[in-house]
Amino acid sequence: MFTLAAAAPTTYDQSLLCYLCTVFATVVGAVAGATAFSRQRMDVVGILACGTIASLGGGTVRDILLSGFVNAEGQPVTVYWMRGADTELLWEALGTSLVIFILARYTKALPAGTIRVSDAFSMAFFSLLGTAKCYCLGCPPIVCVCMGVTTGVAGGVLRDVLTGNVPYVFRSKEIYALASAAGCITFFIPLSLGGSLELSFIIGTLVVFVTRMTAVWLNWRAPSYQPLFEKSHERQD
Repeated sequence: MFTLAAAAPTTYDQSLLCYLCTVFATVVGAVAGATAFSRQRMDVVGILACGTIASLGGGTVRDILLSGFVNAEGQPVTVYWMRGADTELLWEALGTSLVIFILARYTKALPAGTIRVSDAFSMAFFSLLGTAKCYCLGCPPIVCVCMGVTTGVAGGVLRDVLTGNVPYVFRSKEIYALASAAGCITFFIPLSLGGSLELSFIIGTLVVFVTRMTAVWLNWRAPSYQPLFEKSHERQD
């Protein structure tokens, strides 16, 4: 059903690499989401629902925004996990969330850093999946990058909002969306040199993951807001 094909704007839906990475990203996204929600002491229904939302949310937002596009087979873009055999992704997200619930409740076996590492994997793969999908739909590079970043970070945003936390993407102490954007931009470098879609995808994914985890390890920070005037310089009325 899926084949490894050379770079061309028609290969996304037939790429074995993209399919396997979608499965992996779905699972690790559910791990990050369900782990975060388990720490809120939700019941099993809450963790299943919210873990699945965190896992599938980024791609869902992307596909809603791309709903006016038509793929190479002439079919309109629909939410990816709702069509045919791809509903297995929903089962994978639900199953992973249930496993995390059991582990958190009965074994206490979730190590420190589970959320950050699994979230970094999820963001890296989903970012490039979004970029590659838009590229194969014929979108301009800037749109591909924007949709890649949206796919990569939207699930994490939903997860953090539902747990009552400030999303990573909005924290001044986090290199998050910038890591996603770096990988999405890198995706086009091998393509411009004649590389395959798969090679570009792998390199871009590595850039996102390595940048994100290095930023966490070395405490890199993005430039943050600074007031134009210090309080001592403000006019006293």
